[in-house]
Amino acid sequence: QASTKERDQKLIAEKLAELNLRLDQLEAKLSTGPFAIGSAFTLADCALAPTFFFANLMLPLLGSKPFTEGRPKLAAWWSQVQKRPAVEKVLAEQQQALMERMRQQQAQ
Repeated sequence: QASTKERDQKLIAEKLAELNLRLDQLEAKLSTGPFAIGSAFTLADCALAPTFFFANLMLPLLGSKPFTEGRPKLAAWWSQVQKRPAVEKVLAEQQQALMERMRQQQAQ
């Protein structure tokens, strides 16, 4: 559904509504931080960060508000978790892989 030529807007709206419900549930479950389950950086943060890297990129392309909008705990978590050296490294690797994939697609 990322291609603007073949988008099913009804499907996108349904899935975005479902995703926003799940994001609201996550907001309710997150600790007051600064990390997902408290003051310590844990595997939960490691698992969530790569997913939110893509959410941060894709949601605006699909016409959705940023995942942090209206979700202060999620916004605070995202801000803090990106500063961790391990997360910085993974997100940089994801960015590099994504850029390489885009270059490959353009070359085809």
